[in-house]
Amino acid sequence: MFTAYFDDSGSPDDTLAVVVAGFVASDEQWAEFERNWNDSLKQFGISLFHMKDFAHSVGEFSKFKGNKEDREWFLRQLLAHINVRVRHSCGHAVLMDDFRKVNSLLAFEVFGITPYSLCGRTCLASVSNWAKRWGIAEDQIRYVFEDGSKGKGTLEQRILRDKGITPVFKKKRESVPLQAADLFAYEMLAGNRDIFKKGVDSFDGLRYPIRQLSVLLRQPLDWGTYAQKDLEAFCENAGVPRRDSLAAKVCG
Repeated sequence: MFTAYFDDSGSPDDTLAVVVAGFVASDEQWAEFERNWNDSLKQFGISLFHMKDFAHSVGEFSKFKGNKEDREWFLRQLLAHINVRVRHSCGHAVLMDDFRKVNSLLAFEVFGITPYSLCGRTCLASVSNWAKRWGIAEDQIRYVFEDGSKGKGTLEQRILRDKGITPVFKKKRESVPLQAADLFAYEMLAGNRDIFKKGVDSFDGLRYPIRQLSVLLRQPLDWGTYAQKDLEAFCENAGVPRRDSLAAKVCG
């Protein structure tokens, strides 16, 4: 069996983008990953990894503030565990300003589309395409998402309707691979912020963790961002109706 673990980053209310990102591996590899990851956390006296806290050196991670050597060594270990154990990565983002523009004209809600459900469903499509390339049957893959995200119900309904399966939702304390997905999702959001807000125009200009993940995983990157033109193309392919057409039906 294989399991894909995903976490999200960003909020539709107050950030540049919403991201869902994660990794897939065999259950045997995940068992080894959990052992490796927990060993690294224990070595540095950390009970639970949370990328936002680590990035800002708060809580359990305050010990890394001003301690560049230990901080870098800790992060390198975590990235190495991901590199050794995972089979595939995928991450997708929706730019919120572009989503609002398109949503003002096209009725996303008719198809149960939110930024979170669109990213999550696209990640499942990415895993399905990867599985086909490797001859892995769909019924051999489980999907686990971090619990507590806004829009969980909409994503669950969308996946059930499209694929006939119900994803599992767990907390990071219940599932160590979700801590790795948290790292990836946080860094993917940061990368989108650097590109679309700060004007970074090359991969070399992005933060170290996302650059390192791209190098370590050694595969065509299954990472993407829905900007306005991508959202419009998605709506056309999916048959999302225009709002003015719905209004005309109501008036008629």
